Amino acid sequence: MAASAINNPGHGRATSKSNSGVNTPRRGNYRDRTFFAVDKVFLLLAAVIIISSITGCLGETPVNIDWATPVGTVAAGNGNGVQETLDIYTSALVEKDRDKFASVLDRDNPAFVAQELQRFDRLIDVPFNQYYLGLISQSETAPGTVAAKVNTAYTLQGSFPELPDLERTACLLVKRGDTWKLAGDADELVLGKKRDARFEDFGKVEVLNGDRVIVMYQASQRGVAEQVLRMTEASLPRLEEVIPGDPLPKVPVKVYPGKEEIDQTYPGKWQEWTGGASRQLGEKAGQGGEIIVDSQVFDQTDKSNPGYNQQMLAHELTHIALFPQTGNRTPPFLVEGLADYVAGIEDASLLKDQLRRGGSISPTLRNIYQPGGFSILLTTEAAALAYEEADTAVTLLEQKYSNEKVLALLREFRRRENDKQDQDTLVDEVFRSVLGISWSEFENEWLLYVTGG
Repeated sequence: MAASAINNPGHGRATSKSNSGVNTPRRGNYRDRTFFAVDKVFLLLAAVIIISSITGCLGETPVNIDWATPVGTVAAGNGNGVQETLDIYTSALVEKDRDKFASVLDRDNPAFVAQELQRFDRLIDVPFNQYYLGLISQSETAPGTVAAKVNTAYTLQGSFPELPDLERTACLLVKRGDTWKLAGDADELVLGKKRDARFEDFGKVEVLNGDRVIVMYQASQRGVAEQVLRMTEASLPRLEEVIPGDPLPKVPVKVYPGKEEIDQTYPGKWQEWTGGASRQLGEKAGQGGEIIVDSQVFDQTDKSNPGYNQQMLAHELTHIALFPQTGNRTPPFLVEGLADYVAGIEDASLLKDQLRRGGSISPTLRNIYQPGGFSILLTTEAAALAYEEADTAVTLLEQKYSNEKVLALLREFRRRENDKQDQDTLVDEVFRSVLGISWSEFENEWLLYVTGG
């Protein structure tokens, strides 16, 4: 029933060379305000991707915006009782009550009933705290039958308490006696698109419930899931040292079988050079985020570059901690560089080589203080170079100006995210107010730092 959606396209981590010479995928921050975080191909393509991603309904394109009867009106007597049916469905998922769940399914549609009961069984171990389906609008499609557009979201026990940004899906309901019964999906009819895959479509969802992390996976990914739980929880002390404050609640992690399944769930959001990703679930701190892992890549990386997966997970965990502290005007290099600083990633060999040879670099550090600066990276080399620039810039800030100044930069950019001036002017003003130097002065310091001058 509930469509799985992402909330903001973002950027992935480029590949880096391991000691064995094997390309190792780097991290991705899918800043779910629609999945991975705020930045893709040329600016035009980036805009297309962002528009077609969600902020509630993963690329929803209604066939006819006049199709639905708004909630609060009654079309041919069909307005009453639909929300009650949806509430029974969701409360049964939370309470793990299979009979209650089955009671709102239309028995005259056995294929749909079997599909939904399979879904219930696959979600039986997921510790839902709240599951929400809220009626937006409805339209009578035949006597005694309505198509309903609904918002949906859920929270997990011990995890972020506020519902994520709502996604949209649609369902058919039929009147049986005095009650409405769920009778099928209606995404194509109502939203103009097929439903994207949900995590449970790939098999029963198993759960490892740790002290600070909840890992969800299918049985064949058990080994990777156990490593993910251990590594993510081991990353928390370093994160809380660099970014002090209230501790994160339990962080959800979804371990997917592979890239194919991720692409089915989040079409167009997973770059080829991405090893892992954080997904922002909303702007509020209480909405939080989750981490997405490709188990095939994780396993391959563990063999070719031991220790890298630990860094990847620490990087993505840092994004989740930073989501409520950053805004649309926060320079992406600050966010990515700080995530790598927490993760302990220090390699800058590509950047140093290009600068010492006197060649030009692309992207430049100025390119990646622009909003969306990472999402226009087309090649693994460009992405690797951008991350090395971000890493060295943040390391310089930490070493020369202090961790508190780095956090003060984040706070000031967040405070001024609605300012009207262009990004160049804003960056210069913020650097002057927090560090006492202009952007150009910092850029010169950074070049000397990287080249050892």
